Amino acid sequence: MSDASDESNIRERRYEVDQNFDGWRLDRFLSNRMARLSRSRAGEIAKFGDIEIFPQRKVKAGTKLRNGDVVIVREHLPPETVQDDEVQVLYSDDDICVLNKPARMLVHEAAHTRMNTIQGYLHRSGFHEAEPTHRLDRDTSGVLICAKKKQWIPVLRETFAKDHPQKIYRALVLDPDRIWKPEARQTIRVPLGLDPESVVGVRMTRGNLPSTTHVHVVGRQDDLADLEIQIETGRQHQIRVHLAMQGTPIAGDKLYTFDDEFFMNITDHPNDPELLSQLTFPRHALHAWKLQIKHPATKEEMMFEAPLPEMFR
Repeated sequence: MSDASDESNIRERRYEVDQNFDGWRLDRFLSNRMARLSRSRAGEIAKFGDIEIFPQRKVKAGTKLRNGDVVIVREHLPPETVQDDEVQVLYSDDDICVLNKPARMLVHEAAHTRMNTIQGYLHRSGFHEAEPTHRLDRDTSGVLICAKKKQWIPVLRETFAKDHPQKIYRALVLDPDRIWKPEARQTIRVPLGLDPESVVGVRMTRGNLPSTTHVHVVGRQDDLADLEIQIETGRQHQIRVHLAMQGTPIAGDKLYTFDDEFFMNITDHPNDPELLSQLTFPRHALHAWKLQIKHPATKEEMMFEAPLPEMFR
């Protein structure tokens, strides 16, 4: 890993107070408007953060907001550590490049991450037109297809959206009750959708979107089962939520192993030793192992494989 400074390390967010929030305390308002923010963390930001309220008045956690107020929150972002040296190029030609994405690296920029992304890696490597054409979660490692030329970006994205290329994952799941027997095979067909009761905003649960996950048990180690997984559809968090629904969440999964409160706490305090001690691994053990796709230019069927991370060995 290497450090990289971000010249514009202050991010300003503007929130307008409408009639729905008239009379709300500032900490409660921030918790509602800022994604994945716990009430306690919102209180810390209200008390110690760089915040202004217009019309101007004293800022504190209990400040009562009024309809028409504007709340400005300025985030002072620390220098980022980039993982460029951990990215592995699996294949490259004039049209595409195939990467082994490391865990903890985002595909695209997000609220608190601007530089430690695959998009940033491509640009820093001189591929200024290159774009990732599908996504992997931050903590998921493995095969990622990128288009080097703009003309192939929509082609490949449509391929992932409509043709559903063959994707094979590996996952280590918590299975103390030995639900997954060696060499067993099972297909999970639980339709999925966003959980309306979750305050996190991204948690999935049973819904209306058809979702199919094929599972093959390839091994066991004590209370962990090693699963080979293929998906026919690509719903958000599909593998993670389907396995959690079986009572066997992916080891290290911060969102689906415990409740919303745990997820928000560890999001606010990612290095808290007490929170981390409740997880088998510091990140969820899910790896995009193999991917078969038709080359956008040559139309040749190609299979790519990303070596398994150390946790699987």
